[in-house]
Amino acid sequence: MAKNIAIVAGGTGLVGQYVLEYLLEDDDFEKVYILNRRHVGYQHSKAQEIVVDFDEILKSISDIQATHAFCCLGTTIKKAGSKEAFKKVDYQYAFNFAQAVHQLGCENFNVITALGTNKPSLIFYNQVKYELTQSLKELKFHTLNIIQPSLLIGDRADVRFGEKIGQKIFEQTSALWIGPLKKYAGIEGRQVAKAMVAISKKTHNGVFRYPSNILQDY
Repeated sequence: MAKNIAIVAGGTGLVGQYVLEYLLEDDDFEKVYILNRRHVGYQHSKAQEIVVDFDEILKSISDIQATHAFCCLGTTIKKAGSKEAFKKVDYQYAFNFAQAVHQLGCENFNVITALGTNKPSLIFYNQVKYELTQSLKELKFHTLNIIQPSLLIGDRADVRFGEKIGQKIFEQTSALWIGPLKKYAGIEGRQVAKAMVAISKKTHNGVFRYPSNILQDY
């Protein structure tokens, strides 16, 4: 039976690092290509790191034939420095990655967006994520899995003050997030990654959305 080959963009972030961990441990994947803008140095027999320019990504991966793509790219307006720079990472780089792998024959695309991005929004962050999902749908992957976590819980390399406050509030009110409110509850980055990898192996055709309450079940 043929094994799967994964290609991952954004493997240094909160969810992306765990996606890599699960893929490298998963016997269903025989190789994992890791795309970064700088050399990180992953030590694993299945891992191959590729330093890329996300503005011209196809030049760096033109000889790769992956079966499953995972997009974990993301930043903040504060870290990026402006709304324009934020959109370049969260929309343009993500779309460039999707367009490149689709052109190379990959038909299974998995992307992290956020809760509340199913329709146009007044919130800039959600506007960008909504625009991304609409553009991804136009590529017509055989399988497009849209992962929509609420508040992400976990330790990041970059401290996000708003998230830290949100995590504290969630921890103190966790008993309230049940029933219809469950999808708004905070979720561990590791759990999102675990679900994302498991979902990617489903053999289904179409566009599928997974909010936090569904991700918790994996």
